[in-house]
Parts: sequence; structure tokens; C-alpha cells
Amino acid sequence: MIGGIIGAYLLSNIHADVAKPFVMAYLTRIGIYLIWRAWEMQHGHEHKPARFVAPLGLFGGFLDAAGGGGWGPVVTSNLLVQGTEPRTTIGTVNTAEFFLTTTISATFIMTLGLEAFSIAAVGLIIGGLLAAPLGAIIAKRIPAKRLLFLVGTLLTATSLFSLYKALA
Repeated sequence: MIGGIIGAYLLSNIHADVAKPFVMAYLTRIGIYLIWRAWEMQHGHEHKPARFVAPLGLFGGFLDAAGGGGWGPVVTSNLLVQGTEPRTTIGTVNTAEFFLTTTISATFIMTLGLEAFSIAAVGLIIGGLLAAPLGAIIAKRIPAKRLLFLVGTLLTATSLFSLYKALA
């Protein structure tokens, strides 16, 4: 949440488009690595506890606020790279995102005022509320290896597309 406050404050005062290509290139590399990890994963694979959680949360919160998103891709993918269990990781990251988003929104309201929000923001909130239970159901039912592969594929595809748009 601290990273989110810093990111929201900075975004309110500067333009963050400069960092976007670098973040998207980084996420593309992480996505490719996750696909490779899924390919190599055996059924008896042991998951490891997460390390570097606090700095990752600070960085992910900052990117989420400054880049208009990033908490899910950055934090989820980095925890998965560390060897955490995909279902638990996805559920934990999604739960923490609620608190992060609330904090970032409050910071934006305090710095920009309520008039900065539009009907699009309300639509995103409603969409997120409807999509969260669906994501939990999917994460519960898909085997860990397939879930890791799907996360890596989605992260790679969306990051490559965003990188293309940022550079074009």
C-alpha cells in the first residue's frame, strides 16, 4: 500500500509513460520464464515459501498506481518465479489487491479530487467485483502446471501487445 501511495502521488504530479516500455519488456521476460517453468514442472514438484515479499509489494504497489496496473502481473509472476504454489499465490495477490486499490483510490481522490473519476472508473470497479469470484473458481479447478502455463502465456501476450503499443 505504501508503494501504491507513492505511485499515485507521483503520477498525480508527473507523466509515467517513459517507464512503461521497460516494465512491459520485463513482464514479457517473466512470462516466458513462467511458460518454461510450467514446461519443466513435474507432478511431484515442491513449492517454496516466498522470499523478498516486502520489496516486491512496495514495487508492485508503486507500478500499480504509477502505471495504471501492474500489481497482479508483477507480484503474481514474481511470486511464481520464486516457486510458490500457483493457487495460493493468485488468491493471496487478488485479496491484497483490494486493499491496495482502495488505498490508491483514496490517494488519487485526496490529490486530484473526486471530479477526476468518471463512469469508466465505476465500470472497472463493477467488472472487478464480478470477475474476482470467477478467477477464484478457475484457480481452484485448474491443475498447478496448467495454471502456471496459462499465467505465463497471458502475461507474455498482454505484455508484448502493451510493449508494441508503447513503442509504436
